[in-house]
Amino acid sequence: MTRYQCGSCSYQSGHLGEAQQHSHQTGHVCIGKDGAGPAGGKFGKAKAAVKVGASVLAATTIGVLTWKYKELQEEHEELQTKHEGLLSMAAGLVVQLAESTAENEYLKSATGASKTLKSYDC
Repeated sequence: MTRYQCGSCSYQSGHLGEAQQHSHQTGHVCIGKDGAGPAGGKFGKAKAAVKVGASVLAATTIGVLTWKYKELQEEHEELQTKHEGLLSMAAGLVVQLAESTAENEYLKSATGASKTLKSYDC
């Protein structure tokens, strides 16, 4: 008849000493069946409390990280929309510059551009 069972793995033992040794070697907590008490000795309850505390901390951390991820994802989408708007505006400016350049005869050749620039020298 098994009196002790590990709460973290499938280990089972009918002897307190073996269950304590398993707890010591693995850090797992062996729980006694039929009111036998934890096999971890005086530290068995402390280990169980630490395990519960770690689970609560992990759940809280996951919740906070999920919330922060959602917030960052919304911020990313907003920045992506702004980026697309800026690209569109830049493309429009390039088109306007090309049209303006095509309209000005003196900028169509290097010679014409050079003459135009020289006329502004002091």
